[in-house]
Amino acid sequence: MADRYVAQQVGVADGTQVPSARADGRQVGAHRRTILASKVTGVAWAIADRVFLGKKRVGETIVGIRLCTDTSLGTATVDVGNDSTADKYVDGALLTATNVPTALGPKASTLDDGPATEDEEIWATIGVAAIAAATVLTFEIELCGA
Repeated sequence: MADRYVAQQVGVADGTQVPSARADGRQVGAHRRTILASKVTGVAWAIADRVFLGKKRVGETIVGIRLCTDTSLGTATVDVGNDSTADKYVDGALLTATNVPTALGPKASTLDDGPATEDEEIWATIGVAAIAAATVLTFEIELCGA
């Protein structure tokens, strides 16, 4: 049986570099930061509306996206991405559970990306059906970095 090393430990713990490298502090032993982004009660979100959630800073990686709502979103879908790729982190998520923070992402294809080299705006885009004005919901975006 072979020993394997994750990408963050190659050259650090696997013995391939002498002296060994130090782990990237933006990924191993990183600081965590959270963005809470709550819908303004009384404002409906229509199909194709974009909603600004916050900014990912240089050196950070998104490691969790959760959504909690008091009302089933029914057939409404949610994408989370940046200005150029609407579904970079979450693609067409449905949420029918209520009052339970539910993990929506990020996609595996972004979770293993290196830390950001420039600030990035994070946007949600609503699809398929509108979200009613009375709906209470909050996104929680967890990031890690140095």
